[in-house]
Amino acid sequence: MKTCMAVMCALLIALFGLSACGGGNDTNSSNSGATNSSNNGTTKEADKPKTPAEERQAVANKMAAAAEAMDDAALKDLFLPEEHANAEKRIGSGWRKMKDEGFTVKAKTPTIEEKDGKFFATFSMTVTYKDGTTEDDTKTLAIVEKEGKYYMSFQR
Repeated sequence: MKTCMAVMCALLIALFGLSACGGGNDTNSSNSGATNSSNNGTTKEADKPKTPAEERQAVANKMAAAAEAMDDAALKDLFLPEEHANAEKRIGSGWRKMKDEGFTVKAKTPTIEEKDGKFFATFSMTVTYKDGTTEDDTKTLAIVEKEGKYYMSFQR
């Protein structure tokens, strides 16, 4: 049992890989603030452009939700295309194994910090093993912007 827990702990550590140290330029989102003609020209809240901070928080929240669901398919939309294979190797395969073995993950709302113009999301999670024991873990990933869209990243 301890060996299984050690393996799962190692997989969880690999969940988010090394603490990310990368970034990108913080530019405004490409979302438009167009009005919705079905509401007499008024802008709905959902149609308003999000701020870069809101966009970064949204992608971090999606990552936390994917971690809770151990949804490896969600990784494709959360990481830069050039990082898909790495995300699968470092996160997706571990999530599938944990899910198959009956583990659950509960994630808190991620926090985002700026360091030297780069943004990092910190994920605090509680993993519950199938025997009911729990373990808290915290991982950090970079958030980068590319062509007006925000992504999780392993970039340094």
